[in-house]
Amino acid sequence: MIETRLLRIRRPDRGSVPLGIVEKRPQALDERLPPVLLVHGATLGQALFDLPRAGYSLMGEMAIKGRAVYALDIRGYGNSLGDTVMEEPPARNAPFAGLDAAVDDIDAAVDFVLDRRGVAAIDLIGFSWGTITAARYAGAHPQKIARLALYAPLYGEMNVAWLERISDPGDRQRLTPTFGAYRLITLADLVGRWNAELPTNNPNLYREDGIPELVFEAFATLDPLANSRTPPAFRCPNGALGDLVRVFNGQPIYDPEKLTMPTLLLRGVDDTTSTEPDCLRLLARIASPIKDYRVIAPGSHFLCIERNRAKLYDQFNGFLGTE
Repeated sequence: MIETRLLRIRRPDRGSVPLGIVEKRPQALDERLPPVLLVHGATLGQALFDLPRAGYSLMGEMAIKGRAVYALDIRGYGNSLGDTVMEEPPARNAPFAGLDAAVDDIDAAVDFVLDRRGVAAIDLIGFSWGTITAARYAGAHPQKIARLALYAPLYGEMNVAWLERISDPGDRQRLTPTFGAYRLITLADLVGRWNAELPTNNPNLYREDGIPELVFEAFATLDPLANSRTPPAFRCPNGALGDLVRVFNGQPIYDPEKLTMPTLLLRGVDDTTSTEPDCLRLLARIASPIKDYRVIAPGSHFLCIERNRAKLYDQFNGFLGTE
């Protein structure tokens, strides 16, 4: 049996947002396995790892192997939504919750898990933008991270398609984001983003019916204002987009040479956000002698909720020592 709890991290030195962190743990823990913390990407928070449908919870698949699993919502996302900046019109404030804030939140979450489980180190998994924040944290605190897994890794590569999506069209160099504190995400936005990653006009080859709606509802439920909008839309911080502008201009914002723990890079073969050349460049610069890069086919950027997700889950469990 797996127990699930929403916990709160309240630390005055981390700003005004009480951080939400979800815990899944089996009743019979395997004490040989370190706890694992998952860190989300730029748009979809913790709930992406724990959808309410059988077979769609990465957290559940890891917990059933005997370990305690945690997933954090960075400030401004999901269970950590409550900040005054996110309540004001977005144009009034700069992009909210970028790299430095995210690393601070990961630091708080890691210390929380270490204390709760009584261990010296945890395993850490990052997804997309979360690979940037997780790698930055791991490089600064290698003694606290037993193993690091980066799913859909981002390092530092020109990606013109992405720059055109997230930057001011009038900024020819696309170096200065002009968006506000947060943006609104509709179901159409979510579907459009996912479809843009698929090398086919038939999305059903990659995903099952009803999954986009399930994902949207999971996040809209966490935003009390979502259903007051037409169409319904949930709030999402824009700080990550500022970080991605730099990364997609070929400017790394973490140092792989500080990653001394065993490290795994994973991506779907069809992913156009996390690319093979960028992953190989990152792999070559990681300091750890224990490192690997694996590709799963078929699979897009959102492999973790696609038909082929079980292969991703198996790779995580194998790397973390539960297979």
